[in-house]
Amino acid sequence: MFIFMGSYSGGNNQTVSTDSEDQESTEDHSQAGIDDYTGDDGGDSEQDSSADEAAAGVAGAAVSAAGASAASGAAGAAGAAGAGAGAGAEPPECDNDEDTSESENQDSETEETKQPESPEIEDPKREDDIGDPETETELEDHEEKDTDHNEDADNDEENQETDEDDEDEDDEEDEDETLVVVQRVDPLSAMSWAVQPVMKRVEECYDDDVELIYKPAPVREFDPAEEKQHWKNVSQELEMPVDPSFWDGTPPESTALLTKAFEAANRQQRGIEFIRALWRRAIAAGHDIANKEILIDLATDLSLNRQQFIADLDAITLDSSEDIDLPKTHLQIHDLPVSWTGRIRYTDFNEQFTFQGIDEQEPQDLEGFVSEHGPVATPEVMEIYGVHREKAVESLQNLAGVSSFEIGGERFWDL
Repeated sequence: MFIFMGSYSGGNNQTVSTDSEDQESTEDHSQAGIDDYTGDDGGDSEQDSSADEAAAGVAGAAVSAAGASAASGAAGAAGAAGAGAGAGAEPPECDNDEDTSESENQDSETEETKQPESPEIEDPKREDDIGDPETETELEDHEEKDTDHNEDADNDEENQETDEDDEDEDDEEDEDETLVVVQRVDPLSAMSWAVQPVMKRVEECYDDDVELIYKPAPVREFDPAEEKQHWKNVSQELEMPVDPSFWDGTPPESTALLTKAFEAANRQQRGIEFIRALWRRAIAAGHDIANKEILIDLATDLSLNRQQFIADLDAITLDSSEDIDLPKTHLQIHDLPVSWTGRIRYTDFNEQFTFQGIDEQEPQDLEGFVSEHGPVATPEVMEIYGVHREKAVESLQNLAGVSSFEIGGERFWDL
């Protein structure tokens, strides 16, 4: 089916229109519209019908040719003009059906001869693509949005990775900013035991910024008489209990066995608890501890792994050195080493930390301190909380569930 979409312009169309009007005027007929046709005159109806059919055929062919090109449109206009002239002529006295058929065939042959090959016509569906969400423009928009979304996702991942890297760097910086204080001690160093109140105060007042690590000093040999005198001097200088009678009788010749035991406990992260127990028994109470079975039993009492302790005690080898003044305390501040040997005071640490901008903190409450570090001696409480002996004892006695025992004339407290 062909649908006539519009009229053709040009001289030929003008001629066709004029000839048609003249012909209609000559025949003295008024052509009615399709909707107004009534068919009153039978003979005229047959003629008009034949003419209309011929014209319709020609018009249909012209419409087919019109969609192809302007050249085919011109050919269709010429055919329409000829058809208009034929429609106004008197039909011959013959069979109308045959004449009409022959006329249509001739016109069709003429149109087929004149009609050029139809050019390729663009797919009409492309017009329907307008407004479709999958047009090129919208596809580009979708692609841009997808690209932006992917870029945002990549940026988010990069930002997350950057944040994680920053957090790791912050953690590393925090670790780097922590000052590590290393103190080398041995179980028969009276001064190492006597400065424990100072070291506990450093732990309490700089807990967030300072890490305190105890390591065994090299193995040393000694003269019992000289070492006994040294213990007497320490007991007179400081308040922690020291019993020089340890050197009477048969004392050990060196610190080898005791230092190995200390290192074995260190390998189980219980070194400070173990050496404090050795100090209480040897230095404060004056008891002989240079015995392997005593050391193993003590490790077991502190809940260390007995078999591992024994194995480490046999396997550990340590360096030895000349007699040195203990304890040896060392810390590193911006690649600048700071060291002390022998007695050390709280003000020595405080001055260094203040210079580095590290603020002193308040110690935890007394109950927390005794629970974490007990058994603790009364002089340790006096140093940390800055109170005299009577006040320290009174405060300790008022703690709920506190217990105490006496060694070397000094009381020790535990929760």
